[in-house]
Amino acid sequence: MKPYPFWSFLSISALDAPMISVAWYIYFVEKSQIADLNMQYCLILGCSVWLGYMADRLFDIEFKKEAKFISLRHLFCKQYKPYLWALWAIILISTLIFSLDTLNNDKIVVGFILILIILLYNFLNQYFTKKKFPKEVFIAAIFAYGTLFLIQGPMNLSYLFNFCLICFLNCLIINHKEKKIDQLMGVTSLTHLFSHRFILIIISLSCAYYLISFQSILNPFSIICLINLALHATSKHIDAERFRVITESSYILVALIAVMLLKINL
Repeated sequence: MKPYPFWSFLSISALDAPMISVAWYIYFVEKSQIADLNMQYCLILGCSVWLGYMADRLFDIEFKKEAKFISLRHLFCKQYKPYLWALWAIILISTLIFSLDTLNNDKIVVGFILILIILLYNFLNQYFTKKKFPKEVFIAAIFAYGTLFLIQGPMNLSYLFNFCLICFLNCLIINHKEKKIDQLMGVTSLTHLFSHRFILIIISLSCAYYLISFQSILNPFSIICLINLALHATSKHIDAERFRVITESSYILVALIAVMLLKINL
């Protein structure tokens, strides 16, 4: 097998999703000013998200052995499956021990419930994989809540909704771009029924919502939304692997730039 291109490393290793989650967690902590940034929580969050995303890919290649895998991330998982399962188990045990030692009882209970929800999602995703399962909605909601629940204090519903929406847009444009790849794997999502133009309308309405809500374009949600709009509009000129990498990278960079601007303003 040919070497994987260097630009695909974050995607094939499933490190892109943890980096997005941690970057936005840092942004929300800095924005809320409720408590100082807890680096131990960042580590728990990053490991937990990696475990979820890597498990999803490993389950894909376990339960869809007859499928044709052409995405780099699935090929990578298939090539290194025994090592990745071993690494997954080590990180799982380490994260559980570290979490039990670090988190308070309330966070442990919520975290345990979140694990059960993730397991339920994986089961439903595999069982209804050919029945137009709306996985984008579930992924966005779980990812957004999982990123925010470690922040001290009550859940900020505005943060949750706004972050959940841009997570949904991320899933929407990536899955639309990878629709042919999913079909070869025997995967069908409800959003595969959406046309390119309909998704443009959804993103445009989301942009309008953010501009009205924040009364400015200079906020990370509006910027991400505009980037999604531009990427989706030009998606025919970008191959699926690069499209995923560009999209995920934009989510990381925008969040980190937003954190830097918050610190400068403070």
